[in-house]
Amino acid sequence: MPVDPPSSNSDAEVPLSDPLHSDRFHQAERDPALEEAINWFVRRDAGALTSEELVDFDAWLGADPQNEAAYGTIQQLWSDLDEIPAAAKPRALPAKPRYGEPTAIVPLQGSRKRKRIWQAACALAAGTALFFVALGSDLPLRMQADALTAVGEIKAVTLPDGSTALLNTDSAIAIDYSSRQRRIRLLSGEAEFSVAADPDRPFEVAADGGVSTALGTVFLVRRHSTETTVTVLESRVAVTLDDAGSGNHEALLTANRQVAYSEGKGIGPLQTVDPKSATAWQRGKLIFSDVTLGAVIEELNRYHPGKIMIGEQRLRDMKVNGVFETRDPVAVVNALEASLGLSSTRLTDLLILLHS
Repeated sequence: MPVDPPSSNSDAEVPLSDPLHSDRFHQAERDPALEEAINWFVRRDAGALTSEELVDFDAWLGADPQNEAAYGTIQQLWSDLDEIPAAAKPRALPAKPRYGEPTAIVPLQGSRKRKRIWQAACALAAGTALFFVALGSDLPLRMQADALTAVGEIKAVTLPDGSTALLNTDSAIAIDYSSRQRRIRLLSGEAEFSVAADPDRPFEVAADGGVSTALGTVFLVRRHSTETTVTVLESRVAVTLDDAGSGNHEALLTANRQVAYSEGKGIGPLQTVDPKSATAWQRGKLIFSDVTLGAVIEELNRYHPGKIMIGEQRLRDMKVNGVFETRDPVAVVNALEASLGLSSTRLTDLLILLHS
């Protein structure tokens, strides 16, 4: 259904055409400090930081020696780009046409702002290359995992007891079964577990210092960057934490309930969830209601083999409503651009910087 372009403070429901399948391959494991350094570099270079944000930047820089080292790495990469002959540097695309239409590649020209955005995109490209080259591959994860998925892949795994684990994109599990227990370690990503009955051996999923024990059930566990969420679809699940700090260390969930937890902070309040929305990824969909653009892009990056970034905080805060296809995140970005009145700078579709 057509949607009028909203203002920066309004919501947007984004319709999508049928997407095309993207090639699937696994992302290298990313360094959080380096990724945050890239984000700060882009915003500083584009002149997008307020005085308060500059204070936040200084605080971030001094909070951890790894932050300062990561930012220095990005600065050095940008300095190295200055030594590349102009003819050898990549060129940016003009305004993105509808997905699938041919387009000529032309140099980006115009205002100082657009040049700065292009420079920032070059720095981002260097940073992304560093993820894949300097930081190595997913070999450590593969050495621990008994089953894993690539970016954009969903895989059903039959466990030794007849239970099943449905792994979402870029996910990995380790299987630790014994005569006394059935334990799964969620190493990364998200999985849905359908548990076979075995009263003599509890079924547990361990992730980030917490253990979810099934009481005859179907449930989801997902590791986020800062917390883990547990969602129950059938029956009940008991969640306990080894280190809850001053927060709650246990919770009992029934069907269509969810909690989030993190080490040292405890278990958050119980939330009611829509099971169709919680499992939309199994149907190749993502459903958002009154969610910030920043959160939408963070979710899209789970299904994208490259990197999508936003250059301005006010754009991150824009609210979005919509149903999106997971199979082609680039088509989603194109729809977001059109409906929200955004622009993008791209070094191929693997690296996309959204800006005003």
